[in-house]
Amino acid sequence: MNDLHEVRRIMAPADPCPPGTFDGAAHDPAGRAAYARITAATDRRTAPSRRMTFRLVAAGGVAGALVAGAVVATGGGGPSHPAPAQASETQQVLNVAATFALKKPFTAPRPGQWVYTETRFRRSGVPGRGQVIKPGSPLKTQVDRTWVRADGKVMALYDQGKLVTSATGGAAAMPPTDYATISKLPTDPDGMLAWFSKQKTPNQGNEGAFQMLGSLLLNNGALPPAQTAAAYRAMAKIPGVTVDRTAKDATGHKAISVSFLIEGWAKDEILLDPSTYAYRGHRTTVAQDHTLPDGGRFLKGAVESYSVLVAAGVVDRPGLRP
Repeated sequence: MNDLHEVRRIMAPADPCPPGTFDGAAHDPAGRAAYARITAATDRRTAPSRRMTFRLVAAGGVAGALVAGAVVATGGGGPSHPAPAQASETQQVLNVAATFALKKPFTAPRPGQWVYTETRFRRSGVPGRGQVIKPGSPLKTQVDRTWVRADGKVMALYDQGKLVTSATGGAAAMPPTDYATISKLPTDPDGMLAWFSKQKTPNQGNEGAFQMLGSLLLNNGALPPAQTAAAYRAMAKIPGVTVDRTAKDATGHKAISVSFLIEGWAKDEILLDPSTYAYRGHRTTVAQDHTLPDGGRFLKGAVESYSVLVAAGVVDRPGLRP
């Protein structure tokens, strides 16, 4: 425990999320200086044990320990050096997801290439008058396979077994789905939220921001790492967003759920891989009974819809898959 307290004391001045990076205190001057002190110290009365130092390095250095929310996340300090505020679990998880996104290999599509996205949806449909969607109600399955040219002007999909192309509407789509547009989106969380606030969407405020960011992740097969990270960190700034590390996806596999309650009754979730923090899909469930204006009803526990991102990548022409 003495080792733990000493690491906290030494690392307290470090900024776990220094401006311009998502990689933790390893990119913060105070963090680098503290790491040097930890690893170079030889006096056991003023430095962590060799075992503690090894644990930090094994976790990916000081940056890994910070990102994982371990050791230094709680901070510590005396009256003249107050402890830094502890990040919430939601902020920790989404900042880790941002860090993983930035480390993921990425090659931007060249002009003339196409971005392929394959998503499997299951939906209950909207209940009409007198109809009730309840837990266990059948879901209709649909698989969407789309190709969007990198410039955003043309898309392709299969219609009754035939591959057809059409204009996309360009940057007018919301959220945008073409690389030319999304590559110019803000790369910082505040900028991402400010960008959303300027869009003319039916649902504004925190609900709209969460849904927009989730849709941005869902519908883009080549979302650049910087914009992906900004989307995650923007979510961490939205009041009401919660995290469940013990969730499961639609196939029963472990997942991390990042959720927001929409209109007081629909729990909208973004599902992340618990190991890589990669985006897996979404799920919307009924958190409490809800009656639609035309009399149709959703009962608590019912699944309204969910999706699974099957494949995504860059190809040379429509019809090909990565």
